[in-house]
Amino acid sequence: MRTLRTTPLLCALLVSGAALAEAPPPPGDLRAPPVAVPALTPEASAFRDGLSRALAGAAEGDRAAIDGFFAARGYAAFWTEPDAARASKLIEALAAAGDQALPAARYDAEGLRLGTADPAPAREATLMRAYLAFAGDLATGVIDPADVDADITRKPVRPPATALLAPLSAGPVPEALAALEPSDPDYRRLVEEKRALEAQARTASWGPSVSEGPTLHPGDSGPRVAELRARLARLGYLAPGGETVDPRFDAALEAAVKAFQDDHGLVGDGVVGKGTLAAVNAPIGTRLAQVAVNLERIRWMPRELGARYLYVNIPDFTARLVEDGAPVWESKVVVGKATVTETAEFSDEMTYMVVNPSWHIPNSIAIRDYLPKLQRDAMVLKRQGIDLMTRGGTTINPKLVDFTVYTPENFPFRIKQRPSDDNALGKVKFMFPNQHSIYMHDTPHKEYFARDVRAYSNGCIRVQKVDELAHILLAGQVPDPEAAFDGWVAARSERNVTLARPLPVHIVYRTAFFDDDGALRFRPDVYGRDARAFEALEAAGVTLPEAQG
Repeated sequence: MRTLRTTPLLCALLVSGAALAEAPPPPGDLRAPPVAVPALTPEASAFRDGLSRALAGAAEGDRAAIDGFFAARGYAAFWTEPDAARASKLIEALAAAGDQALPAARYDAEGLRLGTADPAPAREATLMRAYLAFAGDLATGVIDPADVDADITRKPVRPPATALLAPLSAGPVPEALAALEPSDPDYRRLVEEKRALEAQARTASWGPSVSEGPTLHPGDSGPRVAELRARLARLGYLAPGGETVDPRFDAALEAAVKAFQDDHGLVGDGVVGKGTLAAVNAPIGTRLAQVAVNLERIRWMPRELGARYLYVNIPDFTARLVEDGAPVWESKVVVGKATVTETAEFSDEMTYMVVNPSWHIPNSIAIRDYLPKLQRDAMVLKRQGIDLMTRGGTTINPKLVDFTVYTPENFPFRIKQRPSDDNALGKVKFMFPNQHSIYMHDTPHKEYFARDVRAYSNGCIRVQKVDELAHILLAGQVPDPEAAFDGWVAARSERNVTLARPLPVHIVYRTAFFDDDGALRFRPDVYGRDARAFEALEAAGVTLPEAQG
């Protein structure tokens, strides 16, 4: 600790400052007189000293905040006197932390129950530290998103201890904790769903899975159809009773399959192929883990998404524009390839669009996709309307280049695709500049939007309904958004359009969520991020019951 050196001048300043502080205000001075701080009673002084000793091992920020909280109360007890029910309510909440996929053992509710004989300051300090640990985890999560995947660039900021303690002064303990939970309505719904799944997991659960085999179609018959009927009945898609003995793939079973497919983001064709069978056979333990991970993911999100924002859900392969809590536009999207060019998770702000965009092909894609093609056929770029350029921007005739001498390590060129009907970015791209160089854009490859799993892009987000989105973004900015946009496209020249109303963009990875009708939807873990997140949660102490079937 640095020692303050006192010089004669400093002493004089300190003395004169003290004299000024004690002097009465001059006549006509409207400043309020200094507030006298009452001296502590011997009991309060003893509490303060005991609290200080009990907090010796706490983090500096926690220690200062807790001391400030009690100083404002004149160092009167909070948890134990005069209302000992506060401690009971806190311990009850800590014991139930597992309901929210939080590590209950970290907060040691049982130890707090047994610590009633501790001196009041020590018990108050222990309860307050447990509260802060739980409140912080509740507000922003248990694990660091970057530890799960480098492409998750969410950085939840844990509120300072003073902010976590503030709700305690405003109302009962349960209300204080509720105020710290994420505001997303899916959060409480997922907590209730987790309880329901855990109750099922303690029983025979969802019964045996459907045997592997060829695709099942309406009109088929046999033991596997009977297994399918039984499984869907246990999952709630058919009325129970006698389902295990009916081997016919009839109209009722087809309707149940289509409903299941709709809930799980699958093409609703009523046919049980590989993807539908995998979803039907997903064990209850898998669904429980998904719910736990999605609770954590919600805790990572900003508390306020904005009054108007764009929400892209990678595993759902959809984007939607939300205004005042209600969706006003929705579209299918294509996202990055798994293990190759996975789309990152982050939040940013869309500020402009580019009509008839050129595609400045990233170096990684040029090397991976185009260098091998150029080594086989130097004119492949010309046929696709792509220019070969030096790093300085000079266009080069590819016929004059021997591409066989280049490798991924020494490839010296840039390549750019001019605006055209075949341009990979289509007629428009929507820009929200970010460290990942990800944006949303049109595509000439509309066929991918008909597929169940739409992970085929180079990391950016291809949008099916780009015209509709452009019109919405231009509303109020130009007199006739449709005419303006169509005119710009028809001009065939590249045009940047700044948005008068910048739009928050949230790219998320939610595999368990509720639709607009309040029905729970599950989606596949296309990038394996849920699996890694659940491993991290388990390492942090989050536990789930062992499923019985």
